Amino acid sequence: MTGLLSAALLAACGGGSDSPEAAKDSSDCFNAGFYRQDTQIYTSQSSRLNGAPASTNLVYHWVTSQAVENGINHIYISPAPDNGRASLHYSIEGGALLYHGYNAFNIGATSRQSLAPPRQSLMAMAPGQTTSQTIVQTDSLSTSAGETKTVTTLAETRTYEGRETITTALGTVEACRFLSTVAASQEGKPDETRETQATTWVASAGPYRGLTLKESASTRKAGKTDTLVTETSQVNRFDIK
Repeated sequence: MTGLLSAALLAACGGGSDSPEAAKDSSDCFNAGFYRQDTQIYTSQSSRLNGAPASTNLVYHWVTSQAVENGINHIYISPAPDNGRASLHYSIEGGALLYHGYNAFNIGATSRQSLAPPRQSLMAMAPGQTTSQTIVQTDSLSTSAGETKTVTTLAETRTYEGRETITTALGTVEACRFLSTVAASQEGKPDETRETQATTWVASAGPYRGLTLKESASTRKAGKTDTLVTETSQVNRFDIK
């Protein structure tokens, strides 16, 4: 859930590293309006795994509530339209967007995810700048039969590579290109270790500034590599508050 949302809402491909665009920082690619009360963004996203025929998914982003705690604004986002049963938890602190986890309530089951520390995405990064984190992610599922937990350690890096121009179904726009790597080790299950490298393009200009237009992610697990390419094919609603 969260990976898809982060990919959908964070743009694209083309110029040289010595261009004026490449020298700009990444601040234009963070759109604060995405995290204001009642903002609603609905998009269609095309996904292609290992070159197979593409499938289309709907991606939703609805800021349902906010709460100030100890001077920090906590933001809660629903990833489904008119549905308060799932909530993603973010905050904005020290020039970074922080993702804390989610709660999801379904008939007969409750699922939760928490990240310690929260995943940090700096808003303004210089070209070539890299950040790194080690995060402990805890996923829990509660049913009438009890609770099960999965604990995964994530070693993450995120690099801002500069600006490029990309053409997608939404047109030709200037974008920020980010490269991220995540090495995930699940507690008690060494065979579940995996490593993902993803390139993500986020619109830095145009009517959909801040929206992720495209991502290419390759995941290696147990000697096999899968590549998933996703692209925002249509914007159905872009109501920024």
